[in-house]
Amino acid sequence: MRGYIYFDKFRRYWRQFKMLSIRDGWKKMEYMKKHKFFAEIGDNCYYQSNILPAEPFLVHLHNNVAISAGVRIITHSALNTVFNHEEHTDIYLCRYGRVEIGNNVYIGADAIINFGVTIGDNCIVAAGAIVTKDVPSGCIVAGVPARVIGSYDESKKKLFAFSKPYLDGGLREPCTVEEMVKYKEKN
Repeated sequence: MRGYIYFDKFRRYWRQFKMLSIRDGWKKMEYMKKHKFFAEIGDNCYYQSNILPAEPFLVHLHNNVAISAGVRIITHSALNTVFNHEEHTDIYLCRYGRVEIGNNVYIGADAIINFGVTIGDNCIVAAGAIVTKDVPSGCIVAGVPARVIGSYDESKKKLFAFSKPYLDGGLREPCTVEEMVKYKEKN
C-alpha cells in the first residue's frame, strides 16, 4: 500500500510538471482532459493558468470555458488548522466545496474562485475578481468580492462593434496584433 501512495504522488507531480511545460492553453486543456485532472471537462475549453486546485476532482468545467493566466480555483478552506492549533485540538474539520463553471464562461487573469461556487452559463469573471458567491447566468462580475457589473449580451455586442470595422475590411480571426495595428494605421 505504501508503494502505491508514493507512485500516486509521483504520478501527480509528474503530470503537474508536464502540464506546466505546456504553454498553449488549448493543448494544456487537452492534456488535462486526457489525464482526467478535473471531475468534468467539456468541449472547447482553454486553460492558461499554471495553478491547479488542491482537490481537482471537485472542479466541473462545462463547454466553451476559457480560464486565463494566474486564475486560482479554491476547493477548500484551511481555517480549521488555525482553530485546531489555537485550541490544541482536532475538532474543527476542513470545509470542502465543489466548483462548477457553466457553458460559455470566460475567467480573467488572476481571478479567484472560492469553494462551493457555481458560475452559470454565459458569464464573464473580470480579471482580479474574487468570486465568493454563485454567479447567475448571463452576468459579468468584477471586484473584491465580485459583484454583477453588466451582462454577457452587452459585452458580446460591444466586442462585435469593435470587431466590425476589421471584419468589413477583410481581417479575420485568427489574426496577429501586428496585423490589427497595420490595418488600423492604414484606415
